[in-house]
Amino acid sequence: MRDSYRFSWLLAVLFLALAAGCAPLQPAPERGWQALELPASEGPLAEWLEGFAPARDQGKTGFRLLDEGAEAFRWRVMSVRMARERIQVQAYIWRDDAAGRVLMGELLGAADRGVRVSLLLDDVDARGRDATLAAIAQHPKIDVRIFNPFRTREGLLRASAEFFFRGSDLNHRMHNKAWVVDGRLAITGGRNVGDEYFEASPDYNFADLDLVVVGPLVREIDRSFVEFWNSPGAIGVERVALEAGSPERLAMQQGALRAWLAQNHTHPLMQMEPLNGQPVPQPIADPAAYVWTTQAEFVVDDEAKARARGDGSRVADALGERLLGVEKELLIVSPYFVPGRDGTAQLSRMSESGVRVQVLTNSLAANDVAFTHAGYARRRHALLDARVELFELRPTGPPRWARLERDRGIEASQASLHSKLLVFDRDEAFVGSFNLDPRSAHTNSESGVFLSEPVLVEQLAALHQRGIRPQVAYRVERDASGGLVWRDGSGNAYRQEPKAGLWRRFVSGMTRILPVEPLL
Repeated sequence: MRDSYRFSWLLAVLFLALAAGCAPLQPAPERGWQALELPASEGPLAEWLEGFAPARDQGKTGFRLLDEGAEAFRWRVMSVRMARERIQVQAYIWRDDAAGRVLMGELLGAADRGVRVSLLLDDVDARGRDATLAAIAQHPKIDVRIFNPFRTREGLLRASAEFFFRGSDLNHRMHNKAWVVDGRLAITGGRNVGDEYFEASPDYNFADLDLVVVGPLVREIDRSFVEFWNSPGAIGVERVALEAGSPERLAMQQGALRAWLAQNHTHPLMQMEPLNGQPVPQPIADPAAYVWTTQAEFVVDDEAKARARGDGSRVADALGERLLGVEKELLIVSPYFVPGRDGTAQLSRMSESGVRVQVLTNSLAANDVAFTHAGYARRRHALLDARVELFELRPTGPPRWARLERDRGIEASQASLHSKLLVFDRDEAFVGSFNLDPRSAHTNSESGVFLSEPVLVEQLAALHQRGIRPQVAYRVERDASGGLVWRDGSGNAYRQEPKAGLWRRFVSGMTRILPVEPLL
């Protein structure tokens, strides 16, 4: 009886502690509300882009593919250094590593020049860095918000308990990304902020894809950012953090960041222009750096979807419409490819009707989330039976995109795929944050750009074709006995998931038999 009493008392204390930690968060302060603003009328971007005849006279938008990590990083730095009025950044993941610190330093430098910086981060990665972000938000020109935050800010036990009670809400995340400068230039796609997304990690690098956008379509990306920024789910970091920020903490944070940058000046990311002291490269100011077109559409999910309040997906619906119209060829690049029963049936029907369907995804060894591979693996036989062509990225690539590794001396031990790309009949293409999986379709907010300009479509189709080369990807086939075989460019044939360790095969195999496919 006494032990039972003690146990009941402990449960009561634990419940009260959890309840206190799960108190509702206050809404974002009124001062942080944003309206959609006109593009900046002054500054380098305004001066140069106003002079671009295609945008000025024909209402065209310019696009440039960022399929190499070094270039993607350089364009972000260049755009920040050219900002005059405002920078708006929306990110799913922002690592506290070299890439994350350098770009945070650039944003702080822009704020010191008087540029307004709005930083919107999903809490999937921000949780645990409240003190740092709250200190940065003390800068008079910087505002930081956390999207769909956990109410508990410390401890695995509390977080687990909160997820148990609020999992239906917390499972929804803001997965779309945007980087908008002065309302004149935007970068959007699937790339997060972290060393591995810019091919600058010695351990694990992603082949990823962004678009630089200049011209009229930037306003739609800007509008999307404002919608998410003003969402009830976007909470000021000062309302979330357990430790309040202060001017003193901001000064300490800036000092620590400057010291880190000085100590790590030899890092490969710090050796590129303009971080190495050389003048800022000028491709932003060159109309020839872009492909110009009016044949483009930006599509983004409603912000309510990322708060478990919306119904349906604009991006999934738009992709579904395009899939129904494919007649000859469908090219897919999806790192987390979980087609499900319906998607498998649709792709199978397309292939059996004469459409050539080629899918590039991660092999089990290359996949950074092993259990998601199970959702694809359980559908492989059916897809192959329908003559869908399957290619899986080899973990030791590296793919063509890894130019930073070759030029800067970084030798990553493993490569992985993170690009999201579809090409429909080589007439239209999609680049965005959307994975072909249930999470993107039903749970996370996503965005992307549909492009019908022939030059851009061919560039994107060429990326896919380079990605399925034998030296980059395994081709998965059925052998005479009906089993799976993985073939590489050296004549090797593997009868089980190549280069995947026992633990990865165990995790994937166990996940395949569990009824969790809708959650993958």
